[in-house]
Amino acid sequence: MRREPLRTTTVHRGAVGEMGSLYTRLLVTDADGPNAGAILLTWELRLGVADDGGPSFPIWRSLDGGHSWATLSEVPDLRYGYGNRYQPMLYELPADIAHLRRGDLLLAGNAIPADGSSTHLVLYSSSDGGRTWAYESTVDSGGPAIYSPRSDAATTAVWEPDLHLIEGVLHCFFADEREKDRGMLQVIARRSSTDLRTWSEKDLISGVGDRFHRPGMFVGTGEMPDGVHRAVIEVVGPAEVPVHLLTSRDGTDWGDPAAVGLPLRAEDGVAISGTPTIAWRERADGAVEMIATGRHSLRDGVAGNRALRSLDLGATWTSFELPTPAERLLTGDGSGYSQSVRWNADGDLVHATTVRSATGSHDVVVSVALAGSAGPRDQHAR
Repeated sequence: MRREPLRTTTVHRGAVGEMGSLYTRLLVTDADGPNAGAILLTWELRLGVADDGGPSFPIWRSLDGGHSWATLSEVPDLRYGYGNRYQPMLYELPADIAHLRRGDLLLAGNAIPADGSSTHLVLYSSSDGGRTWAYESTVDSGGPAIYSPRSDAATTAVWEPDLHLIEGVLHCFFADEREKDRGMLQVIARRSSTDLRTWSEKDLISGVGDRFHRPGMFVGTGEMPDGVHRAVIEVVGPAEVPVHLLTSRDGTDWGDPAAVGLPLRAEDGVAISGTPTIAWRERADGAVEMIATGRHSLRDGVAGNRALRSLDLGATWTSFELPTPAERLLTGDGSGYSQSVRWNADGDLVHATTVRSATGSHDVVVSVALAGSAGPRDQHAR
């Protein structure tokens, strides 16, 4: 049977009064591991009501490469009872650590009470493929869940955890607003753990002491085939909210914190703006393909729905239209806030994103673009 070039599934329809949904995150598990290549999906579901225990992070699973989805579990706030509200991410362990084994799953996210009075980066684990989850620890806690880009802001929240296991140590990178006394409105920080229960003192990965530039939303690649670790960050302050690329030889030393990496821009002039993510794979022809996404793309000041692709480890980039149609806005609550792409076992591009809906909320939508039908045919903006 001939496969359709694009299949789109609405996994969740936003309800009236629902805040969210945002921060879609895909995980394609190891085909040779215990999860047998299943694709998992989570997102933040910030309900507008203060129900008992608050919202949970939903976990959905696809066993057919992203074409169909079923709910698998939820991850409730087992530690504080506030609700797991913001910025979840999923991670499959590539090796054993502490009491967990290769192929076990981790989820990190932000537990926040209904009044937004505090932020807590929490870690959960699953040893049964995501069906059940156990609380492990709190990586760090910060002040109220308030965002302010003002130069005189006094905000102290912690945001957006990103996990990586490197040489037997679990590292959690996150955005931290508690360095105001050093002139840094927000920094990227890191804590690490060998037992998943206790965490190291905080390291500074990226920070600019000018009370203007705010590096944040670190999303890393892990070690790539050339031995280099890469990560995308956003730099809030400049009106275009540029996305930059950081590199590290070992995943732990990211160089001078005041050097915020290289801005990502395609050869056709397209750049991506805000809430970045990055994915990579080794293709059958031996090339290493990287795709970076943002909240929207920009060319000549006009917002679009494009992502960036590199086939030379980030030296040059082209742009292509993302599979899921959605209007992107320069301001306001639009579609695509921190979206995610991965590839399934057939080499199809799987795109999970949020689309602003008529209810005033967002639908969670997953599109699967048949290999060769989206992206490569459309690498340059028209």
